[in-house]
Amino acid sequence: MPKPTLLNSIKWNYLGAIMKGVLQMGVLAILARLISPEEFGLMALALVAIKFGRYFSDFGLAAAIQQKKEINQSDIEASFWFSLLAGLIFTILVGILANPLAIFFDSPKLEPIIQLVAFSFVIIGASATSIGLIKREMRFKFLSITETTAYVISNGMIGIFLAYKGYGVYSLAIAHLSLLLLTFIATYSKTRHSIRINLKLSDYKHILKFGGGYSIASFMTFIGSNIDHILIGKYFPASELGLWNRSRNIISMPSYNLLVSITGALLPAYSRQQHDKEKFRDLYLNSLVFTGFLLIPVSGGMFSAAPELIDVLLGPNWQNALIYVQISSLFVPVEMLASIAATACSALGAISLQIRLQTYLLLLFIPIMLYYSIQHQLIYILITLAAYYWLRFIIYLIILSKKLNIDFKTHFKIIVSQLMASLWVGALIYLTSYYFSNLNAFQLLPLEMVSGGIGLSTFILFGPAKACRKTLRDFLNLRSSNTKIIKYIRIILKKGY
Repeated sequence: MPKPTLLNSIKWNYLGAIMKGVLQMGVLAILARLISPEEFGLMALALVAIKFGRYFSDFGLAAAIQQKKEINQSDIEASFWFSLLAGLIFTILVGILANPLAIFFDSPKLEPIIQLVAFSFVIIGASATSIGLIKREMRFKFLSITETTAYVISNGMIGIFLAYKGYGVYSLAIAHLSLLLLTFIATYSKTRHSIRINLKLSDYKHILKFGGGYSIASFMTFIGSNIDHILIGKYFPASELGLWNRSRNIISMPSYNLLVSITGALLPAYSRQQHDKEKFRDLYLNSLVFTGFLLIPVSGGMFSAAPELIDVLLGPNWQNALIYVQISSLFVPVEMLASIAATACSALGAISLQIRLQTYLLLLFIPIMLYYSIQHQLIYILITLAAYYWLRFIIYLIILSKKLNIDFKTHFKIIVSQLMASLWVGALIYLTSYYFSNLNAFQLLPLEMVSGGIGLSTFILFGPAKACRKTLRDFLNLRSSNTKIIKYIRIILKKGY
């Protein structure tokens, strides 16, 4: 069987991302009507505690398995047992810390939730090696189908059923564990890798060296990504955190799924090209262009469509979330795009640089956010968070400009054209909502999506999006399809509109 190509891998990742994104929106719309903002806030706090340890529970070994040029059975065995043991240790540790964490967040209801969700660590540790092997082989078709099917069963069936029966936050926790367990069963069944106990310390050397650094860098990113949840959970009611968590998720769910569909394939692809700077540079720029022209304009459209998104996805009890959804749309795209750059840095071995960058940024922004938290000024916390993400993204662009010999003007032109596309899409959706204001949210939102989609397509084909057209032209030239629509698009792109 021929080995999957990067383009084929990304294609399947995108299909999986679209399917999963649609499913997540549907599940969110149902759960938001069955579960209160306070219960969503409790689950968000529990997941912060879990994510806190997750970056060390598998010690970055899944990424190490993907990054290493050659691996053998000993590497696989060492990765599996280290991840599993670390997962078990973190399950026990977080279970013990559940009570202090509940006291810290002044939420007694939180303790049993954390203790239940702590079993995530064992499952994550057991799954890390299988998932790493599947990504290394770029079998993303299988992974996309697995993740989508697991989500349907865990959240779409188990979670909704339990929420309907009145289990509240526990339905979210059990759905989360079910998703991880189903993914583990499917991925291990696919790889059937050796689980023989490996006691040779030398076999742990590379995976621990790369994985440890990768974990620390990822953990620093986690702090920046979750500091808002930590501070809001500490200084504001759980219901307020629930509002913010669901608001941010409305923007981040489609963005995250689209992002994962590319970055999931990029680490192994980058790692294979790490010694060919020209190919590496082209791969990085194409991924930045292609992903950015989806994430940034989509978020711009969601800013304008925020009232309808809340009505459709969350319901009438969530109207206070409007400002939070709009603020999220201002920074979530660059938060995601920074991951493209971070993945490139990781593949180049610039782990220590990533750690220093995150450390300096956190030292700069955490005191500001803490001050606004004590003052109970939530909007200013979120504005500071947006500034943090934008600055982080710009610094990453500067770093990669130097490392890959890219003129920073190239980066600047790409981002400006993506922001222009965002303004164009947002304006079209706003005009749609204005001229069809007599329609209800369920009628208006599909019209807004159509107008936004048409607007983005016309901007890419005819607007100031030269880099995106070049990426699309290169992609289509690699395709064997000669359908009329493909030929027509090729002609448009070739003319250089």
